[in-house]
Amino acid sequence: MPVQFSAQSRRMLDAMRQVYPDARSLLLSTLKLAQEEFGHLSHEVMVYVAGELEISESAVAGVATFYHNLFTGPKGRHIISVCRTLSCELAGGREVAARFKQLLGIDFGGTTADGLITLHGVECLACCGTAPAVQIDVEYFENFRPQQCEEVIDALREGRKPPGGSGVPGGWPAETAKEQV
Repeated sequence: MPVQFSAQSRRMLDAMRQVYPDARSLLLSTLKLAQEEFGHLSHEVMVYVAGELEISESAVAGVATFYHNLFTGPKGRHIISVCRTLSCELAGGREVAARFKQLLGIDFGGTTADGLITLHGVECLACCGTAPAVQIDVEYFENFRPQQCEEVIDALREGRKPPGGSGVPGGWPAETAKEQV
C-alpha cells in the first residue's frame, strides 16, 4: 500500500501551507507531521514528502537526518537521548552512555526487543554548564550520573515518569520556561 497522508493530516498540511507558502519553510513541519502519522521517516515516506512539497529527495533526507528528534527507522515508545558533545563527554557522558547500553543491551540507534526504549546519541542538548545531559522523551536530566540509569529504565518499564527531570535545559520547570518566553 503506498504511503499517503490521512484526511486529517492532509487538512493539517493544507493549513500549514497557508502559513509557510515556501516549500522549504514547510519541510520541517511536514516531516514532523509525517513522523506522527507513519511512526518514522522511512525512505518511502521521505520520497512521498518530497513529492508533496515538490522539492528534491536529497533536501528532504538532509533535514530528516539532521534533527535528532526525527527518526528514519522504527523507534521505541520512549526515547533516551544521551548528549555526546565534548562538555558532556568530559563530565561523564561516555560512562552514562556505556551504562545505558549495558543495561538495555543495545547500542545508539537501537531499540529494546520489547519496543519500549530507543537509545539515541545526540550532538547537543544545550546543557553544557550542567553536563552530562540526558533527554528522556521531552524531559531534560542534567548532571546525570551512571548510577541513575537503572532507576530511569525501571521507571519507564513500570510506566512511571523517571524522577528528576527539569523540563527544559537550564533546570527551569516547563511552566516557568513558558513564562520566560
